[in-house]
Amino acid sequence: MTDTPEAPNQTINGVSINWDDSAMESMYANIGTATANREEFFLLFGTHQHWRGSVKDKTTVDVKLAQRIVMSPFAAKRLAAILAQSIKAYEQQFGKIEI
Repeated sequence: MTDTPEAPNQTINGVSINWDDSAMESMYANIGTATANREEFFLLFGTHQHWRGSVKDKTTVDVKLAQRIVMSPFAAKRLAAILAQSIKAYEQQFGKIEI
């Protein structure tokens, strides 16, 4: 038994989407960045341990990149919209996220 919820089925614009998460892998990232060219967006995810030592001690932050996701501009824009919607719902329930 896993501690992650089963992927829900959805209907969007009359199209039924069955999410198959049987081969999905999870990874933790506490940092991410994005770059793009004309055809694709590149999302890079990884971890850093900047909390070790003080800001004075650190002039360089090492980030271990673990995953790269390549998306079309259309898919990237759809992802941005769903993230904005999800963040809004989160903040309504739990309060503003300060960054």
